[in-house]
Amino acid sequence: MTARPEPSRLLGRRARAYWTLSGLGTGLPLVLVAMLVGLGLGDEGGAVGTVGGLLPVAAALVVVWRVAVVPSLRWRRWRWELYDEELDLRHGLVTEVRTIVPVSRVQHVEVRRTPLASSLGLSEVVVHTAAGTTEVPAMDERDAVAVRDRIADLARVPDDL
Repeated sequence: MTARPEPSRLLGRRARAYWTLSGLGTGLPLVLVAMLVGLGLGDEGGAVGTVGGLLPVAAALVVVWRVAVVPSLRWRRWRWELYDEELDLRHGLVTEVRTIVPVSRVQHVEVRRTPLASSLGLSEVVVHTAAGTTEVPAMDERDAVAVRDRIADLARVPDDL
């Protein structure tokens, strides 16, 4: 049995900016909450204790990691390929996930755009099967529409029995 080739197509380069901005959008409120909690952990005189002082620092380090490092790593690890018979995906930072979606099992396929993704010209392809949904995030809008249309066309082809 021959090994299946790895998918080779990358997501759009703007995916990194999208994930960076998303990380800021969720991370900055986290740091703010950590600061408020840290102030609440101060002693009776109002001095911030060790835990109260370290909590916002730890939260800030997590946000910096998520904003400065993770988007590039995530972008480098994401690969996809669309064949006539299947959609092949590979992604994951710590645990590599390889997903193969048979086109013959596709029930419907859609393109989603959040306001942030749309402002960057990105979309997400969502493939629905009886087993659940599979998503290809942060694709260039034109590519996402083309992939959606191609999957829809392939899914309409009747099986040769």
